[in-house]
Amino acid sequence: MLNDIANRYPFLDRYGKSLNLDRSTALDQYGKKHSSPFIDLTSVVIISAERGNDTKRCVESIFQNTPEPFEIILSDVGSSRETLKIIMALEDTHKNVHVIYNKQSAGTTGQRNQGIYLSRGEYLVLMDNDVLVLPGWLKHLKAIAAKDERIGLVGAKLLKPEIDNVYYCGCHTITLEKEGKVYGIGLTKSGQMANLHRYDSFVMRGGEVPWYTTTALLAKRKVLFELGGFDDMVDGKGIFIANEDKDLSLNIRKTGYKIYYCPDSEAIHNHDYSKVDRKDAYHRTYRLRMEQIVRDTEYFLNKWGITYLIEKLPHEDNSKKWDGKELIPIDLKLDSDQFKNDIVILA
Repeated sequence: MLNDIANRYPFLDRYGKSLNLDRSTALDQYGKKHSSPFIDLTSVVIISAERGNDTKRCVESIFQNTPEPFEIILSDVGSSRETLKIIMALEDTHKNVHVIYNKQSAGTTGQRNQGIYLSRGEYLVLMDNDVLVLPGWLKHLKAIAAKDERIGLVGAKLLKPEIDNVYYCGCHTITLEKEGKVYGIGLTKSGQMANLHRYDSFVMRGGEVPWYTTTALLAKRKVLFELGGFDDMVDGKGIFIANEDKDLSLNIRKTGYKIYYCPDSEAIHNHDYSKVDRKDAYHRTYRLRMEQIVRDTEYFLNKWGITYLIEKLPHEDNSKKWDGKELIPIDLKLDSDQFKNDIVILA
């Protein structure tokens, strides 16, 4: 996907001119120039999809809490004039912030592939634009990744806005696997995994996980190029906006790399759907495209031969079974004899 992306997507600046995709140097936040192999530089790839003030806060948190050399790549979905003014100002203020100005959305996968392709850092962080990073976040991610060449992805602990409570961490990830084949994947946030606090023992246990979200996820750039990046849309096939994190994780594992969760790396995820306006420009035109989400989900499940999409929440079970034609709601009894020996969670 990555090798031919320059032929499939335009890479434009604010004036509609082509960006330099062959740049041999990159500046960090200190104005220092980095060149190949860019071993001291980290590239942070963020999708700009409306929510300009969120993007601004996200970028500002990176500058405030990241002493390690970095550059930021923003891939915009063709946002409103108001949002574009905000990201143009970020680009004008910081020489290490680069923006790809798309005329329309290329999907979560296409936008991230664009950012990966334009990036130059040895390490790369995939980040949502409603994230605020906390001190030490990048140092800890890089320390885990450097321990083993076979570690391809490392994910941060995600906290709720009040900070004391956990939004997402390693113990929430789960797969069902038998004889090396994944037949169920998702998250479990029910029972003792519900309502976890920042420093609970479950939360502070790091290690290998079967998959991880791309909300604040460090990757080795060479690994992403080795596996081809995200499975984006080509000739009507691929993933546009949904389940791209699970797909990337399974592809990473298939290629022989490991995925780790790092509890010492922390970020706030301002993502509470009970408090957002789902009719705003972001949700209406980009995120809540339900027909596309269904198509993406079906494509993903068929691609990997997965039967169960697991989503066990504190007060309800939104898990579904895929029968090859439709997704059927199911009350998934993971402790039953059928599943209990096949569960893969945080190692």
